[in-house]
Amino acid sequence: MKYAKLLSISKINSEIFEVKLDIRMNLLPGHFISIIFPSISEIPLGVGDYHNNILSLYIESEKIIKLLKEKNEILVKGPLGKPIKLGDKILGIGKGKLYYDLIYPLRYASRQGKKISVFCEDCNTEFEKVNEITGDWDTIISSVPKEEISNLPKNAYVYVRWVKMNCSLGVCGVCNINNKILPCIEGPFIKVKELVD
Repeated sequence: MKYAKLLSISKINSEIFEVKLDIRMNLLPGHFISIIFPSISEIPLGVGDYHNNILSLYIESEKIIKLLKEKNEILVKGPLGKPIKLGDKILGIGKGKLYYDLIYPLRYASRQGKKISVFCEDCNTEFEKVNEITGDWDTIISSVPKEEISNLPKNAYVYVRWVKMNCSLGVCGVCNINNKILPCIEGPFIKVKELVD
């Protein structure tokens, strides 16, 4: 754990705030972090972006934003989870505000000169949009509602945001899926074929 300097909090649309922190970490696509409010709460969050020691977080909860606004420095635990390997041709599949779960892996790959396309329903994207989920992709990453994961390609990664995270270290087992997967250790991006029969 280490402290991050709070740089800014801005509302980027009607539902989402962007929080920027100055912190040196070894974050890779697929990692997540937790912010710690001592004696209050530990909150796991996806990495919105990380570049030049600036960590961006996309947050919906006004309660979390209120807690952050009271601080100059934020205690951050991480990196947590398991990084994902990104091929040279990447498809992102997002729906609405869940698209924000994909931004860091997509930007990271884009900075490496990889080909990025996005199938995005009810969301805006800075990347090339495609109208169908077909093609020859090395890596597919997605964030969709739980009830829609069976519609995804079996080799796609899906961000498992519907699970409750507690310790984020695999000890408590609260995030357990199907008695075989601990997203806090093996995720938060998990292959669809591991989640759906």
